[in-house]
Amino acid sequence: MERGRFRIGMSMIGSFMHTSHEVEPIQREPGLPAELQPTEHVLDSGLLEWDLDAQLGVHRRFAFELMLPIRVTMIDASFRLGDSELIDFQSIHHRDETIAGLGDMVVGGRTAVVLPEDVKRWTLVLRAGASLPTGRTEPNPFALALRGEDHQHTFFGSGTVDPFVGFDTNVAFEKWNLVAWSAAKIPVYRNRHGYRASRVLVGGVGARANFGLEKWSFLLQPEVYFETPASWGTAPARNSGRVSLLATSGVFFSPTPKWQLHLQAKVPYQTWSQNGELRWPFVGVLGFSYVFDVGRRANRPVE
Repeated sequence: MERGRFRIGMSMIGSFMHTSHEVEPIQREPGLPAELQPTEHVLDSGLLEWDLDAQLGVHRRFAFELMLPIRVTMIDASFRLGDSELIDFQSIHHRDETIAGLGDMVVGGRTAVVLPEDVKRWTLVLRAGASLPTGRTEPNPFALALRGEDHQHTFFGSGTVDPFVGFDTNVAFEKWNLVAWSAAKIPVYRNRHGYRASRVLVGGVGARANFGLEKWSFLLQPEVYFETPASWGTAPARNSGRVSLLATSGVFFSPTPKWQLHLQAKVPYQTWSQNGELRWPFVGVLGFSYVFDVGRRANRPVE
């Protein structure tokens, strides 16, 4: 976080999610006889995201940062009546489609409260900021369903400014590093449609080592993902809220001091979800970052 040091990066994230839930009375299709109503909705979704991020150091202990996500969701919807799948079924709730757009931009700052010159081998950085409502929102799908109208359950923004806090820490031992991090996003009000997004807490603790290799390092890290149910008005949003435990491994390659490439695999090995079944078998991350100097540091070598 040296003054005048600028880092840009991009990560591509890919995942797949399978969800299903029983059909409640208010989720029935309008004008369809009761004996022909689906009893289960099943969704298979391919998830792609490109995170563009940047960080500008303004002091040895402080940097500004931002991140802009670009998202694509490919949905394959199917409907079951008992043990049978309904072929070519048309629903107001779900459909086969691909949705793309911006997510909510995240802006914030990083403050190094502990550096190795303060406490040998220890770094502790605090983060704070907010997500901005740059992603698309949708009106209450459950209210539209009650009126028998087509609606959308997938959208990429909360429609609100949502604060977040977090930390990153690293303790360097002789042959490996202990790393830990956590972040919490806490929406505090509802958007113009009456929606308040989930409160989210994520974190991990792991080990990173290079095994004597100059340009490579490797990471093993268990993680936890926790989110509360979102809400529409005073009512919890159905089929939202979950807890996942993940096993993460990563490979990092730095061909030069300015460049770093990274590849990570995350496996959610246990998930508890509310009001339905959720399977989330993997998350893959591929990305890079590049560091350069601006202003008075432009002619100085990257340390």
